[in-house]
Amino acid sequence: MSTIDKMLIKGIRSFSPDNTHVITFYKPLTLIVGPNGAGKTTIIESLKHACTGELPPNARSGQSFVHDPKVAGETEVKAQIKLRFKTAAGKDVVCIRSFQLTQKGAKLEYKAIESVLQTIDPVTGEKVSLSYRCADMDREVPALMGVSKAILENVIFVHQDEANWPLADGATLKKKFDDIFSATKYTKALEVIKKLHKEQAQEIKMQKLKLEHSHTLRDAAYKLQDSIDHDTHNSDKLKAQIQKLDQEIAEIQMRINQIEKTIKDLRRLHEEVRLLETKRSTLFSLQEQQYAKLTEENEDTDEELMEWQAKFEQNLGALRIKINKGERDLADQTTQIDILNKKYNQECVNIGKQQAEADAFSATEKERNAMIQQLFRDYNLGSVGLSLSHDAATQMTSRAEVRLKELMKDVDDKKHVGEAEVSKVWKLVEANSRKLSELQGQLAAKRKSEEDMQKRVEEIDVEIEDHAHVKYDVSGLDEKEKQLEEEVNRQSSKLSEKNFETEIDNLRVEIYRLEQRIKSLHREKDGIAKESVDRVQLDLKREELADREKKMKMILEDNKDSIKKALKGRLPSIENLKKEIGDVFRQVTFSFLGSESCILSFFEDPSQK
Repeated sequence: MSTIDKMLIKGIRSFSPDNTHVITFYKPLTLIVGPNGAGKTTIIESLKHACTGELPPNARSGQSFVHDPKVAGETEVKAQIKLRFKTAAGKDVVCIRSFQLTQKGAKLEYKAIESVLQTIDPVTGEKVSLSYRCADMDREVPALMGVSKAILENVIFVHQDEANWPLADGATLKKKFDDIFSATKYTKALEVIKKLHKEQAQEIKMQKLKLEHSHTLRDAAYKLQDSIDHDTHNSDKLKAQIQKLDQEIAEIQMRINQIEKTIKDLRRLHEEVRLLETKRSTLFSLQEQQYAKLTEENEDTDEELMEWQAKFEQNLGALRIKINKGERDLADQTTQIDILNKKYNQECVNIGKQQAEADAFSATEKERNAMIQQLFRDYNLGSVGLSLSHDAATQMTSRAEVRLKELMKDVDDKKHVGEAEVSKVWKLVEANSRKLSELQGQLAAKRKSEEDMQKRVEEIDVEIEDHAHVKYDVSGLDEKEKQLEEEVNRQSSKLSEKNFETEIDNLRVEIYRLEQRIKSLHREKDGIAKESVDRVQLDLKREELADREKKMKMILEDNKDSIKKALKGRLPSIENLKKEIGDVFRQVTFSFLGSESCILSFFEDPSQK
C-alpha cells in the first residue's frame, strides 16, 4: 500500500513564499485542525495538486492558487509543492512541482515551471532526478501510488466545494463512477478486443485462402517439374541422336573428300592414258611413215629387234596394268557413289519427315485456331481474330481454361442439385407406388368382400325360394333380410366414400408427372455428360497441341545452328520456315543432281566424248 510521509509547501495561497512549511503525516492517522483561514483546505489542495496536477475550483487558472505578488510586495512570486511518499513496492519517491506567478501591469500570469520526480538508485545509493512534462507527471504519480487519478480526485483528496458530487445529476454521477471504476476503459478495451478478434478472424480467413492458393501453386509446380524432367529426358535423347547423326555426317564428308581425291587421281590417269594413246598413235604413224621412207631394210639383228620388242611389250604391259588399276579404282568409286546416293536418299527421307512434321504442326496450329474460334463462338467468350499468334493462342487457351473451370464448377453444382432432386423424386415415386399398392390391395379386398356379400345374398334368396313352401316366421325372415340389406348398403357406401378410383387416377397422374420429370432430369444429365465429353476432348486436343508445339520448339532449338547454317545465318519464323526449308531442299537436290551428272559424264569413255 502507498503512504504519504511528508509535504513541503512554499508560496501556495496564504503560505509565505519566503519560508518553507513542512507537514509530517503520521501513521495510521493524521488529523489537521485549526481555525478558519489557518490553511487546512490549502493542505488538501496541495496534496491533490501534487498527486493529480488538478487545480482547485475557483483558482482562476492558478492565479489565485499561488501567493498574491501584491501582498508579498513583489512583481514575481515562486511557489513549490514537494511531496514524499512510499510506493506500493515500498520505494521512496519525492514529487516536486514548481510554479511562478508574475504581475504584469494589471494582469497576473501563472506558469508551471518544473515537474520533477526524485528517487534513490538501489544499486549505487545515489539520488536520481527525472524531469517530466506536466501531463506525464499527472500520469506517473498515480501509477506509482497504485491508485487511479479519478479515485485521488473524487474519493481521497476531495475539495470541500466538490464534496457533494454524489448528489449531482445522473449523467455527471455516471461519469464519475465510470472514471472511478474504470468502466469506460473496460468498454474501450472490450471494443478493442472485439475489433482485434474480427481482424484476426479475417486475417485467418485470408491466410487460409493464401494457404489453399499456395497448395494449388505447389501442385502446379510439382506437375510442371515432372513435365520439365520428362522434356529434359526427351531433349537429352534427341541431342544424343543429333550428335550421332553429326558423327555420321562427318564420316560421310570424309568419304566424299576421299572419293573426290580419287576422282582427281582417275582424271589424271585418264589424261595420262589419253596422252599415251595419242603419243602411241603418233609414234605408229611416224613409224609407218619412217618405214615407208626406208629405202633399205633395217640392218639390225634379230636379237636387237627381239630386245626392242621385249622392251616395248614390257612398257605396254606396264601401261595395261595401270589401265586395269584405274578401271578397278573407277569401279570402287562407282560403288562409293552408290553408297553416297543411298545416304543422300536417307537424308532426303529425314528432311521429308521434318517437312511432314512441320506440315503437321501447321495443320495442328490451324486446327487449334479453328477450335479456339469455334469455342469462343459457342460459349460467347469474346471476339477472336482470323489468325492467332502463339502468345495470343496461349492467352485464349488460358481464358478458355478459366471459363471451363467455371463451367465445370457450375456443372458439378447442377449435377449435385440434379442428383439430390432425382433422389427426392425417386423417393416420392417409391412412396406413391407403395401407397398405390396399398390402395389397390384395399380396393381388391373391398371388392372381394362385396362379391362375398353379394354371393351370400344370392344364397339367401335361393334358400328362401327353396323353402317357400315351408312356413317360417315371416317377421323373423324379414328382419334378417333387412339386416343383410343394411350390411350390403353399408359396405357399398364405404366403398363409394373411399373413392378409390379417383385416388388411383390422381396417383397415376402424379406418377406420370414424376416420370416425365425424371426423363427431363436424365436428358439434362445426358447433356451435361455430353458437354463433359466435349470438354475432355478439348482438353486432349489442347494437350496434344501443347505437346506438338513443345516438340516443334525443341526440334527448332536443337537444330537452330543447322538451320542457320543451311539458310546462311537466317532464322525465319515458324510460319516461313516450311517455305525456306523447301527452297533450300530444292536447291540442294538440283546441285546434287548436277554434280552427279558431271561425275558420270566425266567417267565416260574418252573415245565417246
